[in-house]
Amino acid sequence: MKKYILLCLVLCFYGYASAQTSHYHVTGTAEGTVDGDTIYLAVMTGFFQLAPTDTAIVKNGTFAFDGTIDGADLRVAVATHKGKTIGMIDFVLENAPIALQIFPHDSNKKPVIKGGEAQKLYDEISKEDEILAKEMEGPYDILKDSTHTQEEKAKAKAQLDSLRKVNTTNHYNFIMTHIPSPISDMLLQWYAQDMTEEQLNAILDKMSAAKIQYQNYKQIMAERRAAKATAIGQHYTDVTLKGTNGKTDIRLSDYVSKNRYTLLDFWASWCGPCRAEMPNVVKAYNSYHSKGLEIVGVSLDNNREAWIKAINTLKMPWPQMSDLKGWNSAAGAAYNIKAIPANVLIDNNGNIIAKDLRGEELLKKMEELMK
Repeated sequence: MKKYILLCLVLCFYGYASAQTSHYHVTGTAEGTVDGDTIYLAVMTGFFQLAPTDTAIVKNGTFAFDGTIDGADLRVAVATHKGKTIGMIDFVLENAPIALQIFPHDSNKKPVIKGGEAQKLYDEISKEDEILAKEMEGPYDILKDSTHTQEEKAKAKAQLDSLRKVNTTNHYNFIMTHIPSPISDMLLQWYAQDMTEEQLNAILDKMSAAKIQYQNYKQIMAERRAAKATAIGQHYTDVTLKGTNGKTDIRLSDYVSKNRYTLLDFWASWCGPCRAEMPNVVKAYNSYHSKGLEIVGVSLDNNREAWIKAINTLKMPWPQMSDLKGWNSAAGAAYNIKAIPANVLIDNNGNIIAKDLRGEELLKKMEELMK
């Protein structure tokens, strides 16, 4: 009986511990705020641009955020007083208890973060990065100083390149050492573009073998599957989105089956290069539509009015589809679209025969195919 009770207590303890780490609970204080002021939780979306993801109201001198996150990610807590920003702090959001102390910009006090394991590891790698950043200052100053000779600049560039390689190696080793910690997944998102293909594959293989995979790993693997599935020579992936009236489904397969060639064209009304390229696409359509070319446009717009207006302005007579989710477009994800304009040329058998044809290249390709 005693063993049974002990076992129950142990199981209850582990169940309690698991429950404690299945979500985040962020609490904090912000000096300079009063009850009723707003604290924003935000993500960095661009060069020092913040996009709020949650809000909390100061009550009894404190604020709190609760939720769940798949892994870990950097967040910024922004304190406001009477609608004006007075202080902020960046920290690693993870499924753990987190305590913050925010002080005004003009205060000499340093913000305080008491986070989970991912925060500790982030602080550790950040210190290593700071050391290397200081070493990079010297050669970087030489490169931007016009008074230095070309020989001095070449030497400085070599030093800088060497330090950057050291930095990438440090990031790689740190990620590999701490898989499957969520901090590894966060750093993977940040530094994947700096890794060699061999390093990136080693990281993904180790993450794949781990019992826990987080959001960025899942996204990269989904992108790789999409890229492989939509490579030249592969059978196309069918996509269906709403047409311009927001009600009728536009299905790519309907057009592929009826035409000799179908060009799946990714664009957006807000995309300057897309608008500049569109006269070439219109020319290709006008020249070869009667011979069996169809174009199906996929807009990465968020705004329906802007989308419809651009279609009319640019004189695009072909079928158009969009889920109005911008870069989160389901069709964009299916074809691993990372930049626009982009297009995929599909033959009547459903095979992808070319990608990203622009300008004269598109016209030459169609002339060659339509002979």
